[in-house]
Amino acid sequence: MRFIYTKAFAWFAVGIVIICAAVFLQVKGWLYPIKTVFLKSPQPVIRIAKAVFSPVRNFFATIYQLRKISQENIQLRGKVALLEQSLVNFDNQEKENETLRKELGFYKNAQQQLTPCTVLSQNFFGLAEAIVLDCGLNQGVAEGNVVVASGYLVGKIIYASKNSSTALLAVSSQFSTDAKLSKTGINAIVRGSFGSGLILDQLPQNASVDKSSLVVTAGINDKIPKNILIGEVGDAISGPNDLFKKTTLLSPVDFNNLTFVFAVKP
Repeated sequence: MRFIYTKAFAWFAVGIVIICAAVFLQVKGWLYPIKTVFLKSPQPVIRIAKAVFSPVRNFFATIYQLRKISQENIQLRGKVALLEQSLVNFDNQEKENETLRKELGFYKNAQQQLTPCTVLSQNFFGLAEAIVLDCGLNQGVAEGNVVVASGYLVGKIIYASKNSSTALLAVSSQFSTDAKLSKTGINAIVRGSFGSGLILDQLPQNASVDKSSLVVTAGINDKIPKNILIGEVGDAISGPNDLFKKTTLLSPVDFNNLTFVFAVKP
C-alpha cells in the first residue's frame, strides 16, 4: 500500500490517464484537428528550407558532375592518344615490312655480294647528307664500298669501324662517282647537288642523251662495281655553248627516309 503514495505511482497514473484520454479522443475523432495542426505546421518551414538548400545541393552536384566529366575526358584523351600511337606504329611497321619485302626481292636476284645494313641515324658528325649503319669491318664493309637500296645507288662508305659505318649519300655535294648511259655506254660523272638531287655531268656536248635513259655505274673505281643503277636522265641544265652537257638525274630512292640498305662488296 505504501507504493500508492510514491511519486512513481503518481507518474504511472498520469500516464494511464493520458493514454486513455488519447484513445477516447481518437475514437471520437476529436484528435484529428490537433494531429493536422502538428503535421501541417512545419510545412512552410520545410518549403523554405527546400527553396534555400535545393540550389546549393544542385550547385555542388553540378560541380561533382563536371569534375567527373573532366576526369572521364582526360581518360578518353589518353585512350585516343594510345590508339593514335598504335596506328602510327602499325603504319610504320607496315611501311618497314614493305621495304623489307622489296629489299629481299632485290637481294635474291642480285649479282653482287651484298651485306644487309640497318640505318641507325642520319646527319651524323655534322654531315648533313650522311647515314650511320649497323654494319662494319666485322661484316666485310670497308671504306669506298657503294651502298644501295632496292637496287639503286644510295651512297658510299666513308668511314668503317668494327660494327658500324658511315655512308655519304649520293645527293651530298661532296659525292661523285663515275657513270655511263646504260644504252649507249657514254661515260659521265654523277654528282650530288646539296641534298636536292643528282646531276649527270661531263657528258660530251655532241652526245645524244635521251630523257629517261638509264644511268649506271661505269666500274672505273675498283671499289664500285659496274652496272649499278643510279637513276634516269631528266631535264638538260646546260646550254649549247657549254663545254660539257649536263642534265638532272632522277632517282626513285627516298634519301630522307632510308631504313634498310645493302653495302656492295667489290
